[in-house]
Amino acid sequence: MFCFYECSFTERSMLHEVQTTSTDTDDDLSSNNYKRYSTAEMDLEKIKGIWRKYVMEVAPLLPEDSSEILERCYEGLVEVGSPPKTPSVWKDYILFPAFEAETAEYSYDNFIPKDGDVLVASYPKTGTTWTSEIIRQLLYHNDPELIKKSRGFNQFYNYLEYGPVCKYEAVKAAKLDRKCFGTHLPSNLVNLKRFKKIIYLICNPKDQLVSWFNFVKTHPYDFFPKDERAFYDLLIAGKQGFFGKPGEGYLEHVKDWYQHKNDENVMFLVFEDIKQNHAEKIKELAAFINVKVADKEISEIVHNTSFNSMKKDAENREVEKDEGMIMFRKGEIGDWKNHLTVAQSEEIDRKVEEILGDTNINFTYKWCS
Repeated sequence: MFCFYECSFTERSMLHEVQTTSTDTDDDLSSNNYKRYSTAEMDLEKIKGIWRKYVMEVAPLLPEDSSEILERCYEGLVEVGSPPKTPSVWKDYILFPAFEAETAEYSYDNFIPKDGDVLVASYPKTGTTWTSEIIRQLLYHNDPELIKKSRGFNQFYNYLEYGPVCKYEAVKAAKLDRKCFGTHLPSNLVNLKRFKKIIYLICNPKDQLVSWFNFVKTHPYDFFPKDERAFYDLLIAGKQGFFGKPGEGYLEHVKDWYQHKNDENVMFLVFEDIKQNHAEKIKELAAFINVKVADKEISEIVHNTSFNSMKKDAENREVEKDEGMIMFRKGEIGDWKNHLTVAQSEEIDRKVEEILGDTNINFTYKWCS
């Protein structure tokens, strides 16, 4: 989901608070008590090298004379992403580091997608990378060259709010008839009317929480404790949340997008349903985004987007191997039982009822036989 990087750091035990302020507003978020849980010593030059690979990966999709555009993209990413980083804020919503308020606002006001473009919206660690890969395979399955080249339209470019505004030069220039975009923004920060096809993805909040811990512990934006139980307690209590207002987290994000569940251009998708009915859900996605695909091709996409295939592919890709991020861990339903205490699980159940009790959402917490 994030185009981050491998970090090399030495944790220090001293805990110190940081007052989080907006990059483009005067909002004071100190009441949300955001903290930094360690001070990191990082190999910034190595980080920059990985970022450069990510930025340059789109080159085969751009005109030959695009070197200046790519250099601006790289320099912009270094400027907005280099740690230590204070989260930016737009309309009181706190964005995760390197997801930029200025870029989100530019996207809302200025970016006009093509009618055939697809947007995958989600909260982090709900199956976004997997779903986006399914969409990519569907869009380009008849063109082996584009299947290869379209990888370069990676998370740096396709997340609406990620990185610097200048990346939109490359986004617009990329030679793809249809593009798959992503976002972690709440619905009111996305110009919904401009996208003809939007997929909103959810998964059960217990597995999401475990996956989020295993993801963020590998990068240097140190807004979370490294202790697993402390991490769960903190987020269950509604602290240190991102892509929401102070005190909000994943469940509020779901509630926000739920109001668009029946919009003509929106499809609500459940991660656990894809896991348990892979081929059927690919057919539904193909129909929603207006892609004709034969049963044989469905079988190929099922294979190409299986957890094991995608994990192996990520391990073999130079950029993702260097990045060192845990994009694919287990891909299981119910792994939360190996991590959460009974009390933590029960508190999540209580919050689900409190926040989502007036919806028809029923999360799946285990495999259905």
